[in-house]
Amino acid sequence: MCVSVAALLLAGCGDSRSSADKAAEQGILIVGNNQEPLSLDPHKATAVADGKIIAALLEGLVRPDAQDETIIHPGMAERWEHNADASEWVFYLRDAVWSDGKPVTAHDFVYAYKRLLHPEFGGKYAEMLYPLEGAEAYNRGQCGWEQVGVQAMDARTLRLRLTGPTPHLLHLLLHFTWSPVPAHAVEAHGGMLDRRSLWSRVGNWVGNGAYVLDSHHFNDYLQVNANPRYWRAAGVQNRGIRFLPIVNGYTETRMFMDGKLHITNNVPPELLGVVRRQRPDAYCQDAYYCTIFYRLNTQRPPLDDVRVRRALSLAIDRESLVNDVVRGAGRPATSFTPPGAGYEVQVAAAYGRRQRPGNPPRRLQAEQARRLLAEAGYPEGKGFPTLEIMTTSRDVQRVMAETIQAMWQKELGIHVEIRACEWTAYKAAQQNGEYDISSSSWSGDYLDPATFVELWRSGGGNNCTGWGSPACDAALAAARTTGSAEERRAHLRQAEQLMLESQPVIPLYWSERTYLKSPAVSGWYPLLLDNHPLDAVELVNSD
Repeated sequence: MCVSVAALLLAGCGDSRSSADKAAEQGILIVGNNQEPLSLDPHKATAVADGKIIAALLEGLVRPDAQDETIIHPGMAERWEHNADASEWVFYLRDAVWSDGKPVTAHDFVYAYKRLLHPEFGGKYAEMLYPLEGAEAYNRGQCGWEQVGVQAMDARTLRLRLTGPTPHLLHLLLHFTWSPVPAHAVEAHGGMLDRRSLWSRVGNWVGNGAYVLDSHHFNDYLQVNANPRYWRAAGVQNRGIRFLPIVNGYTETRMFMDGKLHITNNVPPELLGVVRRQRPDAYCQDAYYCTIFYRLNTQRPPLDDVRVRRALSLAIDRESLVNDVVRGAGRPATSFTPPGAGYEVQVAAAYGRRQRPGNPPRRLQAEQARRLLAEAGYPEGKGFPTLEIMTTSRDVQRVMAETIQAMWQKELGIHVEIRACEWTAYKAAQQNGEYDISSSSWSGDYLDPATFVELWRSGGGNNCTGWGSPACDAALAAARTTGSAEERRAHLRQAEQLMLESQPVIPLYWSERTYLKSPAVSGWYPLLLDNHPLDAVELVNSD
């Protein structure tokens, strides 16, 4: 297999004048972006691919550093201040304009936050704004907007009142949900509650980021060009970005080897050895704040039984998944939240590695899984209904599903089917609960464990499992109101442990980023959140 793949890749390396070279001459960076974006509206988008484009088009109060995720720079806010316990912040906006020349004001931020939180809008990422005082109650229709802690003190001064001490607020503000939207453009194209997001399409787009939306050719590419009205326009290192929605990792790798793009989204596990040998100058493997897992639809029997859910988890050999499926591009998950940001959770042996002290070997885990399944009424898998694993069309998800399918057949005597969906259908089915088991991933929105643990709030827009727990919700609420960093982490650990004991998800492995980057790319550095400010990336002569 490796020999034939190597030959296939080498066969495409003869064009001395590649499309990437030509784009580089024009200052256009070409990047693989995994899939077709579902929305460029920051209040509708939930996918990583969408967020990367939005980050180029819109800028919030602050912006990230290109090399160090602990450093945060002024964005639309040129400075800020907060009270003693960081429960109230005031941001002073710079003299910036939208891409149509109209001023960016504090009222645009107020409009944006009200839109995302409005109970009739249905924003899936509304929880990102729940640190705001009254935000959750307003989003649930339990109070009026005047009780939410957002106030435009004047056109250039924004005050945020929070539910409790929030010293990590600046990290939250890096997420696209905290960006402003151009109120005048939204109102001109359907209004605040119009879910068609007409304002965010080509021809209607108005933004305040380093780039403006130029063109979108469905399933081909989306291009953004440098925004001449951006307040830091002189500091943008390229003239534009071309995002390619390439789902198939083989296709993307071949395109890179053919010189058709500068940075890939990933390298398929089967090709890791090949590309390491052929392009050691381009191969990258970075730490990544990301978990690969399975969502379980707890509203459907027999997945409504915690014993069944735990049996499914215990029967999976995570070491084998990492070694044989992703070929070392990850680590077996021992909890849901990956290590990092000074936080770690020690959970039951259902997630442990075989060599981890105190964890039972695979044989004992498999025996426990069979015992739980028998207690749930399915001894040796007898009478267990046929369930379905829903995946996207990515090859690695299919291979992983086939591997787990075989594990469950061997250890539990049950059979599951596999259904591969294109991206739009997959997201719709997951959001609507139209699945049994969903192959999933979650990458951190900000460098803090809450970005993982807050997912499992009852009724959360990205929960999608039907599971909820008053005790877990209470622990999350306590984490948001304490002023002690140590107590906050303790509450988050409690919430995560409660969730994992109920097992609405099966953590599989903590992913690492494996991708290819042209030597012509300068200004790109490893980042745990993979939130690269693309305006800092420059194309240089690689000769």
